[in-house]
Amino acid sequence: MFFIGRLRGRLGKIAYGMGNLGVALLYHWIGTFLIYFYVDEVRLDPSLVGLGFLLAYGIWNAINDPIAGYVSDRTRTRWGRRIPYVLFFTPLMILFFILIWCPPVGNASLQSPYNVWVFLYFTVITGFFELFYTFVNVGWNSLFPEMFQKLEERAEVSIYRQVAAMFGILTGITFGPLILEWLTESYGTFKGWFLTGCIMASIGGGAFLASLLGSREQEEFSAKGTLPIKEALNVTLTNKSFLTAASCILMISWIWSLVSAIAPFVVTYMLEGTVGDVAVISAPIFFMGIFFYPLWRKICIRYGVKKTLTISTLLSVLFLLSFILFASNIFEGIIAMILYGFANSGVTLVRELLIPDVIDEDELKTGFRREGIYLGMTTFIDRFALALTGASTTFIFTMTDFTPGLIQPREVILNMRIAIAMVAIVALLGFLTSIKYYPLGSERVSEIKRKLEELRARAQLNSSRTNLEYS
Repeated sequence: MFFIGRLRGRLGKIAYGMGNLGVALLYHWIGTFLIYFYVDEVRLDPSLVGLGFLLAYGIWNAINDPIAGYVSDRTRTRWGRRIPYVLFFTPLMILFFILIWCPPVGNASLQSPYNVWVFLYFTVITGFFELFYTFVNVGWNSLFPEMFQKLEERAEVSIYRQVAAMFGILTGITFGPLILEWLTESYGTFKGWFLTGCIMASIGGGAFLASLLGSREQEEFSAKGTLPIKEALNVTLTNKSFLTAASCILMISWIWSLVSAIAPFVVTYMLEGTVGDVAVISAPIFFMGIFFYPLWRKICIRYGVKKTLTISTLLSVLFLLSFILFASNIFEGIIAMILYGFANSGVTLVRELLIPDVIDEDELKTGFRREGIYLGMTTFIDRFALALTGASTTFIFTMTDFTPGLIQPREVILNMRIAIAMVAIVALLGFLTSIKYYPLGSERVSEIKRKLEELRARAQLNSSRTNLEYS
């Protein structure tokens, strides 16, 4: 395709980073509004919605993510091994995302919350969307550690990726609710949700396709191939660096997913706002994030990924707890989110630098660049954040006797605050335990990069000698 890899330099990096707008928009729209839509609008029983999440993002995810990664590593086409999945699977991903928001209920909420057919539709369609989203996301993400090798360069591109992600989140959970309110008022509840889903799908899918302008693959990595599947899984799943890094990523994603899922409930029931006010509460997170990315990049280069991620995650959860436990109106919520946005900008910037370091270490051990399997397994583990969120929301609603659509008694609101805070604290403890045992500190990472440079230099020299002999 003529447009693939057309942009180079900084413009190419920015174009590649645009893909993260699609990642963030679709992920956060699902995480923020899918449970709310099926519980509060469709009126499917919350326990069935939670079960559907567990099936689509738990059991099904356990199958498709590792397969997507391994298949990507083994793919050989004239466009490369990653790019074809972004190019050809994005339209299918868009289709099933749209179908999620038009359940077979007509234009009215369910009369009985225990509707098996709507539950099956919800689970199956969400599962198909997750399948295609996984192939697209793994293919796009696998290009990052391959195209950019140095910490300084990865940190720079990470800024572009995260700024794009912020615009994706801004579109999804700030402008999205405003669009949703306007469309539901103009066309009715269910048609409004459907039309909003179409808009979100078009923007998210378009961002993935636009990223191909700055995407390219290195033939020497593709030519090496990869390990047989049994050995590939064994090496990956026994890699301490990967397991601890993936656990850190999962805990952070659980926190993010929890924030997204409970935001509409916190705003409408605790802060006495409307769904549209989710935009007001969310905006400080994005603007503070963009403003502080350069600072966190300097901190990361100075102190390394591990220390920077530990500090920023700890601060972000402390500020989040102040929002959950003490904010009682929109203004107080905004103040808490300003502080949370500052700390969370460090988390978003540095979190995605963990796995590239793991991949570099793996190349040193195995001789192969296996971005696909590692990022596929990371995506597999990361998607359990939505499954954990489904279980968490079921726990929160069950523990508090929450009743959708009604003004909640004071004790229910208090119990919801406590229950949400408990989940956030558990996730933080899981992160702190994982990062403690993550072995790739700044000194070890520098050593790995030095050895890789020496290894590649020798390989290039040997290749040059071989070509001279044949010539």
